[in-house]
Amino acid sequence: MNVSQDTALGLSAVYTCVSLIADAVAALPVDVVRTVGDSRKPAVGPVWLNQPNPFDTPFDFWQKVMTSLLTDGNAFVRVFRGGNGKVVAVLPLDPRAVRVELTEDGSGVVYKVADLTLYSRDVLHVKGFATASSLRGLSPLENARQTIGVGLATEEYAARFFGQGATMSGVVEHPGNPKPGEVAVLARMLRKSHQGTKNSHGIGILTGGATWKQVSVTPEQAQFLETQRFNRLAIAGVYRVPAYMLDPTTASSWGSGVEEQHNWFVTQTLMPWLIRIEQAFSSLLPTGQSFRFNVNARMRVKTSERFQAYRTAIEAGFMSVDEVRALEDREPLPGGTIQG
Repeated sequence: MNVSQDTALGLSAVYTCVSLIADAVAALPVDVVRTVGDSRKPAVGPVWLNQPNPFDTPFDFWQKVMTSLLTDGNAFVRVFRGGNGKVVAVLPLDPRAVRVELTEDGSGVVYKVADLTLYSRDVLHVKGFATASSLRGLSPLENARQTIGVGLATEEYAARFFGQGATMSGVVEHPGNPKPGEVAVLARMLRKSHQGTKNSHGIGILTGGATWKQVSVTPEQAQFLETQRFNRLAIAGVYRVPAYMLDPTTASSWGSGVEEQHNWFVTQTLMPWLIRIEQAFSSLLPTGQSFRFNVNARMRVKTSERFQAYRTAIEAGFMSVDEVRALEDREPLPGGTIQG
């Protein structure tokens, strides 16, 4: 099978994994913090954080960055600066169109996009999993080419099986010795009347003493359903997505509660990607500031449990009522901050 980024996304398991992770990252709030001594304080984020470029909302931007990482293993972001040198816009590039080359003295890299040569100051390069000598991250799709190829072949086979029959479902037994032309006419008649999903389960009539003999071949015997399931789980493993998220028949082994399952997904699946992005994009901020995804936003559990956690935090003295209200998108109480 021809496995490329476009064809691989046509495989439902790959699309599910990529969209699941990309959407989860894109939906997270983004904070900028300033380090003061041993503490961190909120800082005002740059303008491009709320409007990355004229074409993308923040959600669209982070989704494109993550999709590039999950398919190509690399995300390249063009950095546009104003006259004062400050970043004014960031634009994702198609990673397939970018070539990474060493400079002549070997001290750095340049990025070539078509006939344009860009330098490190103009391009932010976020790598996925990479070897020590590689200038690019390794593509998950390239490294799982065989697994994805099997999945594409299996889905194509399944479509043919249900669409027009990948196996012979029965035979016609004729009592005499029909001429070749008569056999062809009978076969053509059967195909026209009964082949395809629209004609399935229709009533058939055979003449001339011919009889129909059913050949029982189930999808399970053809083994492609089990192959499909195994392939989905293999692709889930490539992306570190818990199997139960792709296959509802698979029981979760990552805790009994929804919060525990989300915790595993965040720590094992999302965090390695988030840290890569945070470290890369922090280089665009002023010295002393850093870029953080607020993963706590994904941990929103049911209301009663969330409010109980707030109460504990207020009583322990490390959160105020107004800080809790801010997390719930409410205005501060009149008269100033109230401690627990």
